[in-house]
Amino acid sequence: MATIPPSAAETAEVEADLAAAERAGLRLALIGRTLALLPFAVLYGWVGAQRDSVQGVTLISLFILAGLVHLVLVQTRRERPWHRYAFLALDAIGLGVLAVNAPLSPGGAGEVPQILVFRAYGVHFLFLFLAVAALSLSPRLVLFAGAAVVTTLWGAYLWIVSGMERTLTWGDLPVAADRDTFVKVLLDPDFIGLGSRVVESMVILATSGLLAVAVHRARNVVRARAAVERRRQRIQAVFGQYVPPEVAGSILANRSALAPQTRDASILFADIEGFTRLSERREPAEVIELLNAFFDAATEVIGAYRGVVISFVGDAVIAAFNTPIELANHAAWATRAGQALLALVAGRDFGGETIRLRVGIATGPVASGSVGGQRRQTWTVYGDTVNLAQRVEGLNRDFRTRLLVSEQTAEAARAEIDFREIGTTPVRGRDGTVRLFTVAEE
Repeated sequence: MATIPPSAAETAEVEADLAAAERAGLRLALIGRTLALLPFAVLYGWVGAQRDSVQGVTLISLFILAGLVHLVLVQTRRERPWHRYAFLALDAIGLGVLAVNAPLSPGGAGEVPQILVFRAYGVHFLFLFLAVAALSLSPRLVLFAGAAVVTTLWGAYLWIVSGMERTLTWGDLPVAADRDTFVKVLLDPDFIGLGSRVVESMVILATSGLLAVAVHRARNVVRARAAVERRRQRIQAVFGQYVPPEVAGSILANRSALAPQTRDASILFADIEGFTRLSERREPAEVIELLNAFFDAATEVIGAYRGVVISFVGDAVIAAFNTPIELANHAAWATRAGQALLALVAGRDFGGETIRLRVGIATGPVASGSVGGQRRQTWTVYGDTVNLAQRVEGLNRDFRTRLLVSEQTAEAARAEIDFREIGTTPVRGRDGTVRLFTVAEE
């Protein structure tokens, strides 16, 4: 079977869903970022009025403020894609400033070289930026975050190294250095660890690349699920115009719902009285308008009483209770739905015309399922109970009633509804006779 490509409207809706998911993830990331920075602000503020702690609090506070501004933009939907790159770049620049100026402790570190900040704190703080970018579901933003923090790392590193009079690197270790020589070089305050910075950069870039791939896959999953959901909603909306929405939903949720099944159910058959004469004196378009207005209102009434409209046959409505949707006390629900339909037509007109209904209800075994050929099928109900409901509806003319139910319906609903017996009569197409009842107040 050929796959129907998504329409332009569906594609736009899916992209809108994806954009909403991006905003939701970004909001979560910005909130998490703020919560992660607050302990550092508290730590520096707790030290007191020392000069270095004030600088630290100021810088971290600016970090937090920038994140809150970005969060406000996201919440108000004034945020644009370039804002994310701009705020991430500002974060990276701020990180570089912090690396160049931050002391090893809130109280300052005297004459200790600033290069020790890299060696003491490590690069694990940089992964916070990658996490923020990843939650936005943007692979490009993740890659940008990786490039930005590596650039910042090297900018701050080179700035610090350029101001040092003396530097040591891994290359200053002699070949086969003994333990004392190794420790002496590694712990020297002027050791800049160039190779370590290279490895750190490679790890950050590799991590950002892997995260970008993961985000790309997650984005495709979100897009695919959004597309499936949009297609399901659209199919159900369109399909539900031709079959009962409940049936459409069951089919879309579970293909086995199409399988034939037999269960006890109540079938309601409602027909417009004198429709042939009515249609002869009105234009075809007016007749269609009348039928559409009536069918729409009848469907709403039947649904309110937990029934399922199976089909419209000419001017008649066929509804089922307890198939395909299970319903306890279905005979009583069907009878009340019949009463509600009579009240409906008594209280309004349709297409400028007052109509009268006859309703027949039968209860018993009902077969249901999908019937048709390979290319076109329909979901329907069939069996003797369905035929009996139609015959019972027609007998209203003989007994001058509006609502008739079969004996099985009356017996099943008697605990909730008062009935009076109308009589016993043969029914065309059936052996023997059928006892008929109507609601006592009818």
